[in-house]
Amino acid sequence: MNKVGLIQRLPFSFPGIDGDIQRLGELLGRLFSAAGVSFPSRISILNLACGRADETGVLIDTVKPAETTFYLGMDLRADAIDEAARRWDLLHGEIEFREGNAAMVGRMKGLPKFDLIFIRHQNYWHEPMVWEGILDEALSALEPDGYLMCTSYFDLEHELFLASMRERGVRQLANMRHPESRDLADAEGKSVDRWAAVFSRGEAGKPVT
Repeated sequence: MNKVGLIQRLPFSFPGIDGDIQRLGELLGRLFSAAGVSFPSRISILNLACGRADETGVLIDTVKPAETTFYLGMDLRADAIDEAARRWDLLHGEIEFREGNAAMVGRMKGLPKFDLIFIRHQNYWHEPMVWEGILDEALSALEPDGYLMCTSYFDLEHELFLASMRERGVRQLANMRHPESRDLADAEGKSVDRWAAVFSRGEAGKPVT
């Protein structure tokens, strides 16, 4: 990761995360290629509801050759944000991990508009009304030509997320089932980054699958 000026100061907390992150990077590459994603030379990334933000390195690496000049991870859980802040350091840009409410991000002062907003393992199915507010705010924080991307643990939650995005008139650029997703032994029908999708603002178009 040091090729993009990112330093990982702490190892991941649990066995298997390294492999999950490597597979996530491969999935992102395929998804961006299918969607025809194109970033400007310098970009800002928001990792929303990020938890420990284990995917920080692979996100910054995957958007190359774009240079990440500002990266913000946000989550309500103070312990997870603290761990993320101790793990990652960006040498050639600003990186911040903030304890905060994702449903307020579009109204937070001092933040730029973001070129990429990433939501890993979104949780729309659990609290739909909360996530309606989060998605409204996320889209208001997105550059007009920016991209919003999510991954999901299981089929139903992914379909619910896609339906919510369609109702907003957001264009679905690509949607993929991850063929190498790691099954969760304690949760039947769930796997790590089982689905991934990428969207852009504007009129809804025919999905790329």
